[in-house]
Amino acid sequence: MTVPYYYRSIDFDKLVRDYPPSRDYAESVFLFGRKQIEEVQNRRFLEILEWAWRNPFYQKRWQQHGVRREAIRSKDDLTTLPMVAVEDFKDSIKTHPPFGEHPGLARADGARVPIKLQSSGGTTGMPRPTLFTPLEWEIQGIQGSRALWLQGARPGDVMQIPSTLSTANLGWFYYLSCLHWSGIAPVTTGSGNVTPSRRQLEVAFDWGVNLWAGFPEYLLHLASVAQQEGLDLRRLGTRFIATFLGPDLDGSLRKMMEGAWHCPVFDNYGTHEVGLPAFECQEKDGLHLMEDMFIIEVADVDTDAILPDGEKGNLVITSLYRHHPPLIRYNLRDYIRIVSDGQRRCGCGSYTRRMDHFLGRSDDMVKIRGTNVFPMACVRAVTSDDRTTGEWLCVV
Repeated sequence: MTVPYYYRSIDFDKLVRDYPPSRDYAESVFLFGRKQIEEVQNRRFLEILEWAWRNPFYQKRWQQHGVRREAIRSKDDLTTLPMVAVEDFKDSIKTHPPFGEHPGLARADGARVPIKLQSSGGTTGMPRPTLFTPLEWEIQGIQGSRALWLQGARPGDVMQIPSTLSTANLGWFYYLSCLHWSGIAPVTTGSGNVTPSRRQLEVAFDWGVNLWAGFPEYLLHLASVAQQEGLDLRRLGTRFIATFLGPDLDGSLRKMMEGAWHCPVFDNYGTHEVGLPAFECQEKDGLHLMEDMFIIEVADVDTDAILPDGEKGNLVITSLYRHHPPLIRYNLRDYIRIVSDGQRRCGCGSYTRRMDHFLGRSDDMVKIRGTNVFPMACVRAVTSDDRTTGEWLCVV
């Protein structure tokens, strides 16, 4: 029996040419004009479409919707394809356990290609398994390296990652980005359950940590513990914090974090299936979309009609690199808004489209007296009040 060694499973030189990481991205693809960006998107869309036609899940779904293969000639025809949602993947898993039909892989395929298993967080049900071959796994690391470079990280830095390396993706994502693609030493302390908060801070001061990646709530808690212990976080000389601010539209959460940590805080947007489609540069003027890896649409929450830039709706994503599983017109039900169509160059020099902060989950939305209310909209009211800890519970 042949063992599928990981390092032989990818042509790494080709991978770097196709999907430049870190500084290479910042000095090339990130500066492409709109015409170049759309040419890359169109070519990759047609390539991934050919792959998806061989996937039983998509093949059946598209045939059921009357999609003709020859009718899809460019990315402009994308809207003729039906959307998919999490329920479709759950049904696939139910009828073809344990991983579903949509990944295009079964457990036995692990004998020919290395397979990594991650899962959703289970916020709307049982966690769903998501499969990664080395290609998908390494490209997620490349995504992180791009964001980190443009946010100011450099080889030789040390990043603390207070997120456990579990079936959830955040800790793994930054570990991979740092170690494989950035020249940054990852310090994988895990969550507070793995490494108590006081010890987290001891490690940071003793080991020279100057970058952090994690969620705002825990990082603010760490800052509070540091204050209680008489530790001056300015002594760390932190370059920046990479985090996920959510609907921080007035900037109050960012301001609180920057005041506590004495460093810049950059917002990012990601999911376990697709990695990091969007990130802030140092201009903090919207989150840049990685358009050589994704096509982003915004759909009306009620009708699924595609909305023009500037309108709020569900994020519908097409991955231009994912083979296992293909993700084509995947309605994530994350509520977003495109704030720049890419025609205006950002102050950092990029023409990529940009999105606003993540605004919430549309499937969490409730109607109160005819008004759409998102529970995450409560964050501002809570964090702006000095009497609170930032923790909250929404009861409707």
